[in-house]
Amino acid sequence: MTAGRPSDDRDKRENPHVSLIVVTYNSEELLSAFFSALEQTRYSPREVIVVDNASTDGTVEWIRQFHPRVTIVQNEVGVGYAGACHVGARHAHGDLLVFMNPDVFVTEGWLSILVDHLSSDPRAAIIAPQSYPPGKQHTESPVPFEDISAVPGCAMMVRRHAWEALGGFDRHFFLYWEDAEFCWRAWLCGWRVLVDKQAFVYHDESSSGGGGRWAADQLRNGLYTHLKLMRWRRVASFLPVLFAKTLYKAVKMRRPALIAIWLSARPDIAAAMRQRQEFSEARAENASTLEILMKRRDREKRRERLSETVARVRRRIGTSPSDTGDRPGPPLPIKRRKS
Repeated sequence: MTAGRPSDDRDKRENPHVSLIVVTYNSEELLSAFFSALEQTRYSPREVIVVDNASTDGTVEWIRQFHPRVTIVQNEVGVGYAGACHVGARHAHGDLLVFMNPDVFVTEGWLSILVDHLSSDPRAAIIAPQSYPPGKQHTESPVPFEDISAVPGCAMMVRRHAWEALGGFDRHFFLYWEDAEFCWRAWLCGWRVLVDKQAFVYHDESSSGGGGRWAADQLRNGLYTHLKLMRWRRVASFLPVLFAKTLYKAVKMRRPALIAIWLSARPDIAAAMRQRQEFSEARAENASTLEILMKRRDREKRRERLSETVARVRRRIGTSPSDTGDRPGPPLPIKRRKS
């Protein structure tokens, strides 16, 4: 498979134009904090494009009143995160595209760092800053960036050339897994995906989607992505884990209907299998590299969960943050959604 592979063409300009594409849906309560943080960004040239998924809470009106220079694209109906990103990319003028959630709070210098590091390697298609929950302290790193299997789509920078060559996010998705699938596909097609170790943002995930619909989408989309892109041995190891997660969520959320996704996912399975053959050559060439990175990330996640568990236990028995080395980060101007 040759489509979507990196070329030696790279932007020769010192400061490529960056398009920040923000996807909103009933996000009015988040916008003041989002734009206040964004004002720290000094990089130029840049533009901000908001793609609104048919909000009914005054999101668009707020932006027009307080940020009239922002380009607003209104969808008559919600098309999901992947679909809205495609809409934003079509309206963008930038050489680099940054897809963002409105519950992300950027930090000083984040954009300049991402541009510098992505521009340093023409094989790199995607880079993202480290994403922390509000209040967590950033750990300085002497390493500018490193390879990673996938980065979250809440603040993802993509070369326009790579976005177009790869076809952007898979339109099969409404929400969830579009970022991982895009990154995995980039690796299989010979691109690199990077996590920036010096740029960071805060992500208030408590304001993101949830509930039974979203849980079902997560499970179904994970199945679709693995069947479409992964080698069979990786699929075989993933399926029992996915089934266990399905049972766990069905019990925890008291939604036994979630188990039925294994029957309702038949159209997703059929769609994935239709595309699977397209990536057979790419899997043979590059799947091993991707799987090594995935295993490394799995180990990192296990260590992070263990560290979080230890930190919770220490808090319960009264150990101070200074004893654990877990110092709080700077306060953020976060206005949470009403439940």
